[in-house]
Amino acid sequence: MEEALGLIAAATGITLLLTVVSGAIGLVLAAPLVLLSQSRQPVLRLAYTTFVHIVRGVPALVWLFIIFFGMAELNVVIPAMPAAIVALGVIATASMAEIYRGGLNAIHFGQYEAGWALSLSRFSVTKDIVFPQLLRAVSPTVATYFVGLLKDSALASIIGVGEITYVTGQQVELHGNGLTLYAFAGVLYLVMSIPLGVLSRSVHSRITRRYAVV
Repeated sequence: MEEALGLIAAATGITLLLTVVSGAIGLVLAAPLVLLSQSRQPVLRLAYTTFVHIVRGVPALVWLFIIFFGMAELNVVIPAMPAAIVALGVIATASMAEIYRGGLNAIHFGQYEAGWALSLSRFSVTKDIVFPQLLRAVSPTVATYFVGLLKDSALASIIGVGEITYVTGQQVELHGNGLTLYAFAGVLYLVMSIPLGVLSRSVHSRITRRYAVV
């Protein structure tokens, strides 16, 4: 039993790696993507809306199957871990883009106009006025999404990624004691998610003291 618990605990590294990398992909790629939603070109706005609706409208598990099994039928073999990162990263990109879009909509257009009236460049307005307020607006939602992403990483067990849920299932098959082992796995998820929530509240409080969305 101790060996089984140790193996499950060791799998937290894979779970965290999967969550952090796919989440980072979403954070970075969502930034240029959300600019399409702010474009004056209807085609670009339509492209943004179409991408987001397609990605978010299909279950994460189906995306995992498409990338891992579907691509293999096209002779593009992607190992389980990279396939999971790609699938969750694409989903995170669409979700983060919507979070960013909501944050941008919370900033009154007068903020932009005031910056331009002071002869600030568009870059300066974005960096010094819009971005700090955007951080304040989206930080709680981003943290909540990362907690959800941490839990969604368990879906990667379906395609054989050796994260917590996958290793737990293996150990249950070998040793039994399903209640104990799966309860231990649940505790590990809590141990990882609760500090993330605490950290997000702390960061949000600090940002709130410095910036305001008006």
